[in-house]
This record gives sequence, structure tokens and C-alpha cells, in this order.
Amino acid sequence: MFRMDGRVALITGGYGDLAAAAAHAFAEQGCDVVLAARRSERCEGLAEEIRGVHGRSVLVASVDVSDEAGVNELIDKTVSQFGRLDVVLNSAAIYWGASPEETPIDRGWRRVLDVNITGTFLVCQAAGRVMLESGSGSIINMASSGAFMSFLPEVGSTPSYTLSKGAIVNMTRDLAAAWSGRGVRVNAVAPGSMAAGMMDSVVDDKRSRMMQQIPMRRFGLPHELKGAMAYLASDASSYVTGTVLLVDGGQTIV
Repeated sequence: MFRMDGRVALITGGYGDLAAAAAHAFAEQGCDVVLAARRSERCEGLAEEIRGVHGRSVLVASVDVSDEAGVNELIDKTVSQFGRLDVVLNSAAIYWGASPEETPIDRGWRRVLDVNITGTFLVCQAAGRVMLESGSGSIINMASSGAFMSFLPEVGSTPSYTLSKGAIVNMTRDLAAAWSGRGVRVNAVAPGSMAAGMMDSVVDDKRSRMMQQIPMRRFGLPHELKGAMAYLASDASSYVTGTVLLVDGGQTIV
């Protein structure tokens, strides 16, 4: 039920440890992959990895997810190249490290919301049109444990980030309600504190304090997202829609 032979998966924010975990998860199950990012050259290394390890076709594309025309062009390019689009992972996101009282409105607030919320919606909208026409598809939005809790100050994340992830949870449910009866499932994955991304900038003593607030007493590893990604993308979750799958070591239960 996890096999996805012949299907095509698009990943925005298509580089970095979490995107790599998803790309490998999809390719292992038989998907060809599209890796898209504003700085697409950063996707090239992962693209070569996927081709070499899994023997799948990989398209690298440039996109600013907050630009509607650019998103539409990306979806058109994907369908033109592969003839279909079956899976989308909305992984493109940014954050701004500052206290609430020092957050600049343009860059630390508006830009974060524009990329994280509007960008996610634009990709869902454009991909959704293709999937609705074919009568099938799985969209996975990248939420965060931050949608359900506030991070400690030492993480350095402004409220715009957690707000955006909370909005993604509600967007996921709304789109699932609108589209699931027409064959398109929409779900979200919410990673907890992972040993990747913004966690790399947290110094050791603060990391230790944060770890004590996770019941498993460790940070997650990127590859631990692979099962969740493969599950939600594939027919293994054919009766699952509008849900948020937390992969957080219990972080949000305490």
C-alpha cells in the first residue's frame, strides 16, 4: 500500500535535511520527484542523490512560492515534464529570529506570513486544480509542533512563525473539507524539535534545556519523518484527510 510506482511528487523548499528525507521517502516508493526552491541550485546535490540511489527522474525548478505566476509556471512545468502530479509536499518556509518587541514588520512579520501561509495556499491551489481534474492526489503541508505550543525564547523564533504554522493546520482542514469528496486528500505533518534547520543555531546549553522538555529526551532526526511522509503520500492513508500527524517525540503532550 505504500508503493507509488509511476507517480510524481513535488517538494517545495526542496533542499535541506527535512526535504531530503521526504524526497528519499517518495523516491524509495517509486515516485519521480520535482525539487523546487527560490535558489534552485541548492537542490542540485539532492537531485543527484535521488537519481543515483533510487534511479528516479528528478526535475529541479526555481520558484518563489509567494509569487502566484511563478507557482503556476512550476505546476505547468511539472505536468509538461511528467504528464501528471500526484503528491505535493509544501515544505517552503522561512522564520525570523527576534523577540516579539524587536520584530521588524516588513521582514520579520509580513514576509514570513507571505511565504509560509500565502505560499502554501498558492501551491495548494495550483496543484489542487490539476489533481481535481484527474480525480486523485495527496497534498501534505508542513506544519510544526509550534502550531500547538510556544517555543522557548532561546529558539529565537518570532510569533509570526508559530502563527503561520497554526494557520497551515486550519488551511489543511479547510482544503480537505473542500476537496476530499473529489478525490484529493490534504493532510499535514508537524515535526517537533529536529536536529536540523533552525535548531542548528541554538547553542549547546540551551539545546540541553529544550531537550528536557521533550518526553523522549532527544531531538528528532530528519530520517524519522520518512515514514510519516510515505504514509500520507501513499494509498496506505487512503481514508485519512484533514489530519495533522505530529512527529515530535511527545513534545506537545507536556
